[in-house]
Amino acid sequence: MKFNKIAKLVSLACGGIVALSMPAYAVEADTDNNVERIEVTGSRLKRVDMEGATPVTTITADDMATAGFSTVGDALRASTLNSFGSYGGTSNNSWSSQATIQLKGADASHTLTLLNGKRMAKSPVLGGGATNINTIPTAAVERIEILSDGASAIYGTDAIAGVINIILKKDFEGVEVKLRAEEPDAEGGGDNHSASFTGGLSSDKGHLMFTIEHFKKSGILFSERPYTAAHVKDGEDPRDFRSWIGLSQTGRTIDMGPNGGWEYQTPFTNADLDCKDVYGDNFKGPLNDSNYAGEKSCAYDYTKAAYNDVDQERTSTLINYNYDLSDDIQLTARAYWASNTTTDVSAPIPGYIQFPQAMPAYTTAEGLDLRAVPEGGAMLYRFDTAGNRVRESTDNIYDFLVGLDGTTDSFDWNASVSYNKYDVFKWGTGYQLKGATTDLVGAWNDTTNTFDGWDPRDPNSDMPSGATANSDARLTSSALEIDGGLSFELFDLAGGSTGLYVGASYREEKLDSQVDALDAAGLIAGGSGGAGGSGDRDVTAVFMEMAFPILDNLELNLAARYDDYSDFGGTFNPQFSIRYNVFEPLLLRASYGTGFRAPTLEDLNQSTSVGYLNVTNYLKCYEDGLGIDGCSIIDNVPVSTERNENLGPEESESYNFGMVWDIADNFNMTMDYWSLETTGLIGSVNNSEITRTQAVLWKAADEAGQPRPDVSAIYPGTSISQNGAGKLTSMTNVLQNIGLSTREGIDTKFAATFDSEIGEFKLGLAWSHYLKYTDSSPEGGVQTISRNWSGTQDYPDDRINFSANYLVGDHSVYYQADYVDNQSTTDINDDGGSYEIDSLIYHTLSYSYATPWNSTVSAGINNLTDEEPSFDAYGSYNGSIYDIIGRSYWMSYTQAF
Repeated sequence: MKFNKIAKLVSLACGGIVALSMPAYAVEADTDNNVERIEVTGSRLKRVDMEGATPVTTITADDMATAGFSTVGDALRASTLNSFGSYGGTSNNSWSSQATIQLKGADASHTLTLLNGKRMAKSPVLGGGATNINTIPTAAVERIEILSDGASAIYGTDAIAGVINIILKKDFEGVEVKLRAEEPDAEGGGDNHSASFTGGLSSDKGHLMFTIEHFKKSGILFSERPYTAAHVKDGEDPRDFRSWIGLSQTGRTIDMGPNGGWEYQTPFTNADLDCKDVYGDNFKGPLNDSNYAGEKSCAYDYTKAAYNDVDQERTSTLINYNYDLSDDIQLTARAYWASNTTTDVSAPIPGYIQFPQAMPAYTTAEGLDLRAVPEGGAMLYRFDTAGNRVRESTDNIYDFLVGLDGTTDSFDWNASVSYNKYDVFKWGTGYQLKGATTDLVGAWNDTTNTFDGWDPRDPNSDMPSGATANSDARLTSSALEIDGGLSFELFDLAGGSTGLYVGASYREEKLDSQVDALDAAGLIAGGSGGAGGSGDRDVTAVFMEMAFPILDNLELNLAARYDDYSDFGGTFNPQFSIRYNVFEPLLLRASYGTGFRAPTLEDLNQSTSVGYLNVTNYLKCYEDGLGIDGCSIIDNVPVSTERNENLGPEESESYNFGMVWDIADNFNMTMDYWSLETTGLIGSVNNSEITRTQAVLWKAADEAGQPRPDVSAIYPGTSISQNGAGKLTSMTNVLQNIGLSTREGIDTKFAATFDSEIGEFKLGLAWSHYLKYTDSSPEGGVQTISRNWSGTQDYPDDRINFSANYLVGDHSVYYQADYVDNQSTTDINDDGGSYEIDSLIYHTLSYSYATPWNSTVSAGINNLTDEEPSFDAYGSYNGSIYDIIGRSYWMSYTQAF
């Protein structure tokens, strides 16, 4: 076997988190021919050469530890291939226990995540469309392989933007204990601690590896970071509510109603008291309102009560077993379990209490002078007396695999059975039953000349029971898959033997997503809303790959896959790729393929949810002769969002053109241009777009003297109802295959190693440059393509990682810089100018020492210069892109026996 020079440089991949894009490989000896064959991620064929026709980046366990990442999710989300960032588990939503990765800036459901080449459990919290990367035990990971090319022809659904393959430790022998702790420089929240135990046994026949890991992270209150704490805008008046960030007028504020000019006022009139004195430390005021002269409010500082990041505690266990049943057959068995408990704390529910009658002025026993409220008045009320909203999510993931791999004189074969299940239970307290509080308000008793019952104006008046409610949900998803295949060498070409792999799989998927009855009816303020519903389906697939070594330096690869779904039908996806060694140090590669994402079981089976929403009534404007464009009639309408059982798959086409260049023995680079086009993206049409399209259809039909068509002809499943006066009375909306997007970019990597008399230096650079990102929205039933969003707010067009590792003896010093490019926002200023969100560089520094007693001590500083997020013109930031931990110090100790 003769390897090219590029293959020899795989050692450079150890140079840091931005290592060269080398494919993952597992080498096995062919005893007959003394040839090493390599298993490359993105293909089921075992190959002779390490560098394939599609780009694969490898992140090793050592890379993650050296760079200071506490979890697998943190390492993946920091990759330059995660172009626009991804969700990392922030608070105050239904997904706080989750974290995702979005290769090429595409949707999280367009990145397929594998565990040792098999699909990981999909999270029912994410509708069964993506994997929660928060659940993976770091101690069990050997390396992560990122295939940054479409691969539906190999793996089927979801592999549109790329594939994450998490490879677990297999041949570990001995015992290893690791302790790690990280503490932020800022006061309060964000610290994390972990401990793991790994053991392994080996024999002539097989290997057994066992890992248990415990990880715990504390949440961060908004008030614990200066940029998210309540504060006054620079140079503005602290007495004016409009000058503040982080306050809500829904604290203790009276709305005087129609008989009081709708004026906002404080509930008390004592001139010597402020809102903090009366209602507690979280209240500010009285504050003026520069938009409404004479008004005052008791505002609420929700940043002191709400988490920006959640508490998280995870325990995970993994057993991996390999055994040679014979010289030609190997058994693989794996069992994986993870339990992840997340506590999400939100500020108390804000409410609007309608007073059933006029509220009189009087002085309480504590000397508080309460303001009179005329009939029709109300109160903006923060239910802090009922406590914070606390939602605890417990995620349990189970994953089992049994597989056989064998070889004969004529062919190799493999077969496996895998099963995974993801259970979630959410327990939410501190929520409110809509409308119940109004019924609990008391009234003035003329006989006793006292107020009977609950008076929301009075902090010493206890709210009776009956207004609080829980918000609970139970979700589960599961998948059972059986697959197998055969690989052959068919005939010889000038470059070697032609390889063929043929295989088939059968998969059963189930989803059950339910919320409590009050949530389902929309009666819980701040609750979860509708459920994902229940459904199941089966998927049958056949697939093949062929490799044609046309010449010693030219290989053509073909792959194709047909998937048949029991709910929406079949889809066929081919892929073509080629690699060509122009000369020994330079390899050129190209690929083309189609891909798809099947509609999730939640997309197809979600329960109907109803919400009262503001919708522009274009129909009324047209009928009244006011014209369609510029319509300003708004109706508040009950909108039913229903399932669409006729959804089809999202589809894609992807291209990749690249090179791998061995510039010198210790210096090489890769560069790949990629293009990804997706059609039929699943989403719902804007409600006002539905009424506008209906009005446009009416206008066209009236002008042509034809019967008026229904909007469902353009947007199937939608409907609009009006009363005799033309007011909207109800609407129905459903998910549609309506979206389009185009993405283009260039990924470049450099890696170098230099030996010197004073030690060894390893350098790495990864640069992902976005060229184009456009999407679409329907207008009048016609798809309208957007501008190029690349380089605008939330879409940085450059992400760069640079790493430098200095090794001398048992010592190692590591530095990494992560760069996020600036972004522009147009039409911010009155003159039509733009606002620029600053670029940002995060710095990491670490040191490691390998002791004589078989241990490693490491320490480091993440975000060395304590960078805050880059803010937009309104003082907000994108939590998917920027770090909120701030500067943090970490230390780890690993002891091997």
